[in-house]
Amino acid sequence: MSARSNPFSDNPFASTSLATSPFADPAETTYSPHNGHSSVPVVPVASGGAWGANNGSAFDSVPATIAVDREAGSIEALRRVETLDAKEKALAAKEAELKRWEADLRATGGLKPKKNWPSKFCPVAYHDIAAEVPAAMQGTVSKGYYSYLFLVLCMVCNFFGSLMALCVIGNADGRLSGWFLACIYMVAGVPIAWWAWYRRLYNAAIKDRAVTYAWFFIAYLIHIAFCVWSAIAPPLPGANAWSHTGFIACVRAFSASKFVGVLYTIGGVLWALESMWSLWVLKTVYTNFRGGGGEAQLRREVAQSVATNAAASAFSSRV
Repeated sequence: MSARSNPFSDNPFASTSLATSPFADPAETTYSPHNGHSSVPVVPVASGGAWGANNGSAFDSVPATIAVDREAGSIEALRRVETLDAKEKALAAKEAELKRWEADLRATGGLKPKKNWPSKFCPVAYHDIAAEVPAAMQGTVSKGYYSYLFLVLCMVCNFFGSLMALCVIGNADGRLSGWFLACIYMVAGVPIAWWAWYRRLYNAAIKDRAVTYAWFFIAYLIHIAFCVWSAIAPPLPGANAWSHTGFIACVRAFSASKFVGVLYTIGGVLWALESMWSLWVLKTVYTNFRGGGGEAQLRREVAQSVATNAAASAFSSRV
């Protein structure tokens, strides 16, 4: 058989010497006692077609070069540093705020807010309509608050007028006891009004409890009756005509002293304004209460309270 008709005659290893190692380092071509390699020169394998690459050219032994943009990397690193700094500052601010809250909680003795009313120098209660009262009820509660402040003004003017009547006219005709009653009205009436009706309106708007609204209506009706009485100051038997700076009392005051008469007239006007404003506040609160289904809610809460008390009484009687 001839070489042309033999399909295995094209041996890719035929042109390579058997002594040549394909794994030898091309850089070491001679034998020496130091390296221990063969003395036969080693040629890098390069072939084409199915046995090689790059169309018969020798392999490219030059390593690939990776381009690195050092300037872009520096900018990105700076951005990361700035982001970390901003986060660190935000965390520090939050930590300081939490420490401040913790100090406030320790100062107030719990989760209760810090007292701020009537002033920061002498606080007795916490009062913040914008922060605690829902937006829909803030206007109504603010009107009630103005009514309370105007009541305080009326009390102060009533006390001052009765004091001037005692000092200018004299202590006869019950003016000393009138001044003493006016002093009691101011000292006791201001905190009672705060607790009895204004604070109930404030809490009712926050918690939306119908029973609290009911207690407010009862206390506020008593407040309105007192204001109307003070504005008129009727000379009824057993009543002190000088303890209220009303319109009828101002007539008697003018007969004794024009200065005291003017003070009693001013007091009567203030009491009349407070009465009218209080009636407007009562109408506003009741309109909101009824429009929000407060009457039905009040019946449910009363029925629930009665059922709870009955169940508690039955349980205690069995025990």
